[in-house]
Amino acid sequence: MSNQAGIISHDKRPQVESSSTVFQKRVLVFSPDIDLARVLLLNLEDKFQIVREHRLEQFEQAVKEILPDLILIDLFTFSTDIIKQLDIVRRMTSAVPIIALRAYMSLTPEMNKSIDDLTDAVFYKPVDVELITQAIEDLLK
Repeated sequence: MSNQAGIISHDKRPQVESSSTVFQKRVLVFSPDIDLARVLLLNLEDKFQIVREHRLEQFEQAVKEILPDLILIDLFTFSTDIIKQLDIVRRMTSAVPIIALRAYMSLTPEMNKSIDDLTDAVFYKPVDVELITQAIEDLLK
């Protein structure tokens, strides 16, 4: 739906958060932490076309619709749901790099191995956006 004549859009697709050119690489940022996603958006939108999704139940669909060049995912709770989603996304998009953001906390060796196996890079919170930006650039070369 459009927003013309007072009609409110009810589009469920993730929103492109940047008015960037066609030549910029698409980065899907998944984080249920809206503030973290906003900080990442503000710091990355000059270099990349950023699409933000914060609903776990919409994450897989967003990957299918957007066809991102890279996925930046906030492993907010380390739940088995997010590991399952990562596994599904990795199988769907084996050539798409995945960067994970995670809190520094003790996890089982199996959980740590799953995260390492399913991602191309892992950064611990609080995040250094400059390092993440550099990692994105390196992975997209």
